[in-house]
Amino acid sequence: MYRKLKPRDGSGIVDLDSLMDILSCLVGVMLFLVIYTVLELGSTTFEAVVPAVREAPFGSERVVVVADRGTVRVLDARGPIEALLSGFAIVEYDEAEAFVRESNQRIPSDTYFRYSLTFEDRLTAFGLPLGTLDLRIEAHEGVVGDSIHQLEEESTYLALLDRLNPETAWLAFAVDGESVEVFRRARDLAITRGFVTRFGPVSVDFPFVHRLSLGGAEVLLSPRSTRAKLDR
Repeated sequence: MYRKLKPRDGSGIVDLDSLMDILSCLVGVMLFLVIYTVLELGSTTFEAVVPAVREAPFGSERVVVVADRGTVRVLDARGPIEALLSGFAIVEYDEAEAFVRESNQRIPSDTYFRYSLTFEDRLTAFGLPLGTLDLRIEAHEGVVGDSIHQLEEESTYLALLDRLNPETAWLAFAVDGESVEVFRRARDLAITRGFVTRFGPVSVDFPFVHRLSLGGAEVLLSPRSTRAKLDR
């Protein structure tokens, strides 16, 4: 003889024990995957390449690389300046205009730019004479620099770098907002060739005028003595 079991109160409600077991297993598996992923990331080695900053070799001169409109152009004014200012050490104020006319008969040029001298005779705010001797740099019309895709192959940029000596020249990049990527690639290529590089966010418009010397009526214009200022 046995007693019939009576159903418990609430036996009509769905039993959730099995569902809880399944959820517990899923949470355990997910927790394991998270821990495994964290451990794997913690053991991964990441490499970061940062260009080493080096001092320019003693006595080396600056060569500008214009990175603008998505291209790069080498602007090496050392040779043109030497050509325009050759044959003299000092130019007297009264002879400056005649000297500029004579120098500009040669007008040196390179792949991207042509160079000439200008002289402006003007007065200061106090009415005193003040002359300025400047280098004028003009871009050749229709001649563009190398894009980032051209730098992967034989390019004018690399050909010009091969003409320079890393022991006597360092590169100053003038970079506009459109040319960051091509600048980075051009800089990397220069560093692998041993060049010291510097850069700045600069937008260069051509014609570009660079001050070489200035002086009053009693002061002699001496462009050669200002070469160091240009090469800094």
